[in-house]
Amino acid sequence: MKSIKRRVYDAYATAATMLSGPPVQANEPVTGDGVEVIALSAPGTVRLEHSLEKRFYELAQSTSIINWPELSLYRLQNARVVGDQGNVFMKDGRWLSVCPSLNVLNPSKIRRPLPLYSRAITAPAFHLTGRDHENHGHFLFQHLPRLLACRDLPQFPKRMRVLVAEGHKKWQSRYIQKLGLAQNEDIIECDEGTLRCDELYYVPQIRDVHSQVCRPQDYLTMRECFHRPGPKTGLPVFISRADAPNRHLTNESEAIASFERVFGSCRVICLSKVPLDEQMEIISRAPLVVGSQGQAFAVSLFAKDSVFVILEAETHNPWCDSFRDIAIICGNEALSLYSGTLRREDQSYSFPVEKLEQAWVRLRDLLNNA
Repeated sequence: MKSIKRRVYDAYATAATMLSGPPVQANEPVTGDGVEVIALSAPGTVRLEHSLEKRFYELAQSTSIINWPELSLYRLQNARVVGDQGNVFMKDGRWLSVCPSLNVLNPSKIRRPLPLYSRAITAPAFHLTGRDHENHGHFLFQHLPRLLACRDLPQFPKRMRVLVAEGHKKWQSRYIQKLGLAQNEDIIECDEGTLRCDELYYVPQIRDVHSQVCRPQDYLTMRECFHRPGPKTGLPVFISRADAPNRHLTNESEAIASFERVFGSCRVICLSKVPLDEQMEIISRAPLVVGSQGQAFAVSLFAKDSVFVILEAETHNPWCDSFRDIAIICGNEALSLYSGTLRREDQSYSFPVEKLEQAWVRLRDLLNNA
């Protein structure tokens, strides 16, 4: 059920659109009154080789191309940040819409600044909320790189407030603090109201509009911080989704049993029940990590020289490609296995055990002969 605050903001957005149309967008703001545009980096591209998939599927070639655009930091004076997704309004009232993640939004429904339910932030603040803020994969793969991209910039304050989405500070702050990007007391949750920011720093997601993946260098920076160097002395890891509300692998126990028949014992974990530092240690030591596609595979940022196997329904999924590619960027090998079966209404699916066991055998043989 919507809160009273959200209802008020929705009603205001509807009325404002009826009276004067959608908010005016700032798609390409330039340095001027209330805004400074600071160049951060040039556009770039990199080709990734999928060496394990090439061997597994006996392909002549298997690669992906990651592109990212020219990157700018926007320093805004007297900005307004609205809602837990943090829509930004500039001093002149325009809606800042330079991020590719905002292209799917209907401008007429964008909540606008209101004096009611507003708070003032007088210290410099960095905008680290946005669309899909609640998911570990989106946060680590698409949001944290925005802050990493400008932390060494001379104009960047040595200490500032960091704005995250309401209800997510507890887990997001762990990553932010491990990277040395902010202290816990400086991390502020955006709620459904308005934040009045005297000085706001904003970086859009560093990815092509058609891609989920940002600049590789930022993932490597995270990997260097999260990975625990050392020998692969741990068991293979099977990441379970048994505690997830949906998107289950319905025959997960059979999938685990088939894996153990081929590879021997494995360690089955639900990440929600394992502290972050322990996750990093387990994944760093695991020679092989498998499981069903989902945000749990953000743990590829914890590993180097491991093998990741990502199970998925049907025959293809762009996020499955993204998890594979980020694992490879971080210095691992990765393979996507597709069930060929459809997802149910709750997005759960089954993976035929015979097909899966054949895949395990082929993978084992490839790794043994590498």
